[in-house]
Amino acid sequence: MNFPRGFIDSISDCAGFSRADFIAAHEQQSVNSIRFNPLKPTEGNHHFSEEMLQQVPWCKNGVYLKERPKYTLDPLLHAGAYYVQEASSMFIHHVVEQLLPNQTELKVLDLCAAPGGKSSLLASMDQFDFVLSNEIIGSRVPVLYENTVKWGSAKMYISNNDPADFLGVGELFDVVMVDAPCSGSGLFRKDEGAMKEWNIDMVNFCSLRQQRILQAATQALKPGGYLIYSTCSYSTSENEGNLDFLMDAGIFSSLSIETPVEWKVVESHSSKHAAYGYRFYPDKIMGEGFFCGVLQKNDSSNVSYMSEHTSNVKTLNTRTELASWIKPEGALIFEEDEVIYAVRENHLSLRGLLKSHLRLRKSGVKVGAVMKKGLVPDHELALSELLSSEVKRLVLNKIDAISYLRKEDIAVQDCHEGLHLVSYLGCGIGWAKVVSGRIKNNYPMSWRIMMRNDHK
Repeated sequence: MNFPRGFIDSISDCAGFSRADFIAAHEQQSVNSIRFNPLKPTEGNHHFSEEMLQQVPWCKNGVYLKERPKYTLDPLLHAGAYYVQEASSMFIHHVVEQLLPNQTELKVLDLCAAPGGKSSLLASMDQFDFVLSNEIIGSRVPVLYENTVKWGSAKMYISNNDPADFLGVGELFDVVMVDAPCSGSGLFRKDEGAMKEWNIDMVNFCSLRQQRILQAATQALKPGGYLIYSTCSYSTSENEGNLDFLMDAGIFSSLSIETPVEWKVVESHSSKHAAYGYRFYPDKIMGEGFFCGVLQKNDSSNVSYMSEHTSNVKTLNTRTELASWIKPEGALIFEEDEVIYAVRENHLSLRGLLKSHLRLRKSGVKVGAVMKKGLVPDHELALSELLSSEVKRLVLNKIDAISYLRKEDIAVQDCHEGLHLVSYLGCGIGWAKVVSGRIKNNYPMSWRIMMRNDHK
């Protein structure tokens, strides 16, 4: 592998760096890993029984695969039964378990969330009741939205805001996750584009941008809360240097994270404040380059916490026909702008607060719209954990499920006419209406699997 000029020398002093081993590791292929969704039926997990190599040691839902399958042609991916995620970044699971082993009902902000891997990981943990995934770049919101909908967690909301906009929300969150945009050197084995674009000026630019984001993260974090900072870069200025930048404010303490010796995660210390950092090298672990550090906020940044907000949404009687679509426990159903939503009951006031300050792109589960003939369900409901088990299902095999995901016509037999949840291995993937032995395919056009000769 031909590294960019000056790259190896620029990281040669980093903790745990071994030049020969590092270069040799980049001559090897990257490993393949996925993380299962605990909200979805476990039947899909057995689908990978022959391909699974071993568990990712720092994440109970993560597994390594022997080789990379054709994910796009697996209906379980589109059903949200698992997420394709780089193994090193799953370390966030271990960090949360260490920091908050017995906590529940917490709020977490993923400040730089797209495409949604860390948000879905956080939403899978019992510690968190509310997960806000923010993405500043508008063009990246659709992929974040798609991955969030497929994951199906009612905890997950999406905003599209500059980090500075969170100043108006106040010290609201127990945990803020900042997986900052970086120079990407940790992904050289997987992303040739990152290697071609890398240069020292880019590293310096990323470091300054990360500091601006971190300043905003400080404002959104409660006193006593935790800021989890990570990058997929090896550069000290983007990692330990930014921990020192935060520590300079005098309101943070650096926390150590216990890691078993056999994991071969490298502990580092920043040069000014000796803040703890954790480095992942592909010559030491099964995964790509990754960095993580954790700080605890000790003092307030003098921004009030707005805990109360009156919502003016019109709540609906759950004893109506909507009750047959949504699980009865814990969901509040209301109408807003002629759309029916379902949210966890304790989220309604918080939702109103956030809508008054932020551009929310997903705020609860969109149930659908009520027409003359009844509810027309939204695609969000088909993949949501709030969907009732009473909804009629159309079970497809893999070939037909792929055809459905391509929005092709499918013939069905011995199936009652009307609207059905399309299901594969126990997981819903969308809606379809059965008419005269065939289906009317309601899968979102923009999400369909593209065929080789399909250029539209």
